[in-house]
Amino acid sequence: MANYLNNNQKTPSLFEEAMLGRMYDEPKDDGRNYIEHKYDDYKDVYNQLTPKEKSLVNKHPYLAYKIKKNRSKAFNDTSHFNGITDGYGDAIRHCYWSALNQMAAGLNSPFAKEFGDAHESESEHDIKAKAMDLHNNSVGYQLGNQAIINGWSEDELLNNVINAANNGTLQIKK
Repeated sequence: MANYLNNNQKTPSLFEEAMLGRMYDEPKDDGRNYIEHKYDDYKDVYNQLTPKEKSLVNKHPYLAYKIKKNRSKAFNDTSHFNGITDGYGDAIRHCYWSALNQMAAGLNSPFAKEFGDAHESESEHDIKAKAMDLHNNSVGYQLGNQAIINGWSEDELLNNVINAANNGTLQIKK
């Protein structure tokens, strides 16, 4: 049975996802089918989350699914920038991911920030790096809200994130 959130967004189950045209009846090379592979992928990702992230995933599975997809997009779209660890690229990636998450959660929704804070809750970074990430996430939530209001595309959003980095709004660990 499908789950529904307050805003009537359907929570996709692994079975429903597989039935959307991506299911393979034939076993893979290791003898497992598509659903078994997806379940193992899910467990691998889920087990890497902080306890606070797991709690939010359980409360908001549909938005957590979108946030996971946004993470991949943010990594892919920002991987060419220098300073991918605690530098320019890291600042852009954090800000962009948070902005995409805010867009997915909706205008002024607290969920994007809740998830961002949960993601950083057990960060192995030093205090300065964690503060940098939280600051850049915060700028991302603001830009995500602006994107919703102004109807920006994801490319326009990324350009605004880059502008924020170039004008000194984003923080870089020094």
